[in-house]
Amino acid sequence: MNKQAMNSKAMKQKNINQVSTDRTWRGFQRPALIVAMSLGLITLNTTVTFAVELDSIPQEAVASLPSQPEQMSNPVQPSAPVVTAEKKLTTSLARPTIDESTYIANPQDKDVAEMQRRLLPFFANKQSIQYYHAKKAATWLTYAAHEGGERGFIKNTRKEALAEADRIISALEQGQAEELSLTTNVLSMSGVMRRDLWATAEVLKHHEGFNTSYAETAQAEVILVWAVAEHCELGWRHSREKFLSAQRLLDRATYQVLTVNPNAPQELPKVTYPSLEELNGGEKACNGVKGQWPIWTPAVVAPVVIPEPEPTVLDEFETEEAIKFGKIPNVVHFGLDQSNITDESAVILNKIIRFMNKYPDHTMTLYGFTDLRASVAYNLRLSKKRADAVASYLIQHGITESRIAMEAEG
Repeated sequence: MNKQAMNSKAMKQKNINQVSTDRTWRGFQRPALIVAMSLGLITLNTTVTFAVELDSIPQEAVASLPSQPEQMSNPVQPSAPVVTAEKKLTTSLARPTIDESTYIANPQDKDVAEMQRRLLPFFANKQSIQYYHAKKAATWLTYAAHEGGERGFIKNTRKEALAEADRIISALEQGQAEELSLTTNVLSMSGVMRRDLWATAEVLKHHEGFNTSYAETAQAEVILVWAVAEHCELGWRHSREKFLSAQRLLDRATYQVLTVNPNAPQELPKVTYPSLEELNGGEKACNGVKGQWPIWTPAVVAPVVIPEPEPTVLDEFETEEAIKFGKIPNVVHFGLDQSNITDESAVILNKIIRFMNKYPDHTMTLYGFTDLRASVAYNLRLSKKRADAVASYLIQHGITESRIAMEAEG
């Protein structure tokens, strides 16, 4: 092989090695690029997750966090910028607050939207019982909109839900919130399940702190009706989340009611309720309520009635006119040669005692008499005994001695 051929062969080998090296570099470079992109995505996702979690951290805790992450030994440089707590708090979007007095939840459903507009004025005062009824009507409308969107507008459940909402809204428009029953009706295609949750809702309604849980209680009751209807039609998997939602709402309502007064008992009373068979009219809970409803009511204890005292009927002698015209009874009879007070005499004296108590400024003079039998001296002594007997009776029954004068007439 001559020198020129050798040089040509060496040149070709060099080019082959260079191509091989380029291919090898590119082969390593592509995975490296993919890894770098993956790291960038992972870092970005980690940063966003951390930022979302900051929503649950109190402001004072966030203030104590360092403005920059701590420097680590051998730090790994991320391919995306680190979002610090301070930056997140200034750039994150706050969750929008829904104004119930203007919000139309289902604008595309004309029937539901029109009834929602009628309902808007009754969300203003959250401490009024009309707010409880308004939230219940709004939840019925949500249920009706769901039935219309999912399975058409001919379902009986939609019609009944709209009817329940309209009944409540009409009463509110007529100013009859106080007359509306707090009992939630169960639709004809639903029934009763989770009796414990229904009982909790009824107990909350009779608690002094019920006004702190109007929204949660009203929504939970309608959702319980909704859940059973879903269970009857589609099975447990479709109803499970609604039952859990109702439970969460009532747990929150219970907490709010029990914390409104720290001095009150910190648990709701235990109650008993009918069986599912009694409530639903059988084993299947898909035909409305057939038994006692609501599921629980507090025992009605008859109040103790204290009879009013009968009005005192004044005898004619107990009036001022009786004094003026001398109508006060003033004759007490005694037995022959006797000075003791008889039962008949006590009746007269008791009337005099009532009169003297009614008019404490009056005084009286007692005159003792006898008949013509016996001597003058004897009759004088007997008449004095009779006057003394009457005075003693009056004094024993509360008439002071200073109001009584006596004369023995014989």
